[in-house]
Amino acid sequence: MREDLIGYLLHALEPAERAQVETELGRDPELKRELELLERSLLPLAGDREGYAPPMGLASRCCEHVATQGKVRRAPPVAPPTSRWRMSDLAVAAGVFLAATLLFWPAMNQSRYAARVRGCQNNMRQIGMALQSYSDAHPGKLPAIHSRHQLNRSGLYAVILLQNNLLGEQRLIICPASKLAEEVENFNVPTLAELEAAAPTEQLRMMKTMGGSYGFSLGYRQEDGEHSPPLALGRSTHVILADAPSRDHEDRMSGNHGACGQNLLFEDFHVEYVTGCRTRACRDHIFENRNGEQAAGLDRDDVVIGPSDASPFGPTP
Repeated sequence: MREDLIGYLLHALEPAERAQVETELGRDPELKRELELLERSLLPLAGDREGYAPPMGLASRCCEHVATQGKVRRAPPVAPPTSRWRMSDLAVAAGVFLAATLLFWPAMNQSRYAARVRGCQNNMRQIGMALQSYSDAHPGKLPAIHSRHQLNRSGLYAVILLQNNLLGEQRLIICPASKLAEEVENFNVPTLAELEAAAPTEQLRMMKTMGGSYGFSLGYRQEDGEHSPPLALGRSTHVILADAPSRDHEDRMSGNHGACGQNLLFEDFHVEYVTGCRTRACRDHIFENRNGEQAAGLDRDDVVIGPSDASPFGPTP
């Protein structure tokens, strides 16, 4: 039964076999724990589930090749070898092949997963350089507009950086592992003037994607209740940018890397990858304030990263 667990997770079993595995899982808690362990081990493959289109003209080239082979003169049959493989030899060879596949396939996919994480980190470091240039020109501050402005959303950081010619090119705000990377050719960050001139419905559409694949800090509430935009205080434990949180995952884990973790950019502009939703140093939840809301932090130490259209004041009615 245990050898069927991988087939069960990969949906490679016949209906009867699958039903038998589910019956055994209901009876055997130890088997269920093994299934959960295998499922966690396969999580890095989540980012590689997309299909791949065949090369153009593949079908016609195959048909032409088959037609050509029919005209080729066949070679005379070769005398069978004096020694034959026994069933036991075939079983051993199949076992070796299966073992090699099980070792090689996860390693190959883990390598691809790591490459995508690194590509995302490289983009994030360049965004960090742009944010650092902005804070150098506006000491102690990060991109923001008036706290009560209707356009005060997380993704506005990208609009301001591009408008100030600090980011170079807008593709840098797209993580190579995100779904948005598939639409990069049609992606465009609006200007502040375009946002202000847009009709409400179009404005909401623009705000949803203007921050690309990343989420930005929503700032925090001051003691007098007023909202403060995010500050550049140089702290190595406080996040200002991250892979955008997901609205579907129960803990808001980013979907950019198959909900396995996210890259974080800190106030001192270094980048880290974490597998959960809390920073290693201060255990602050990256995507929620201490009240469990996706809104501005409750004080300067309560960091909250929101998706592109998130408002510091919580969900809009």
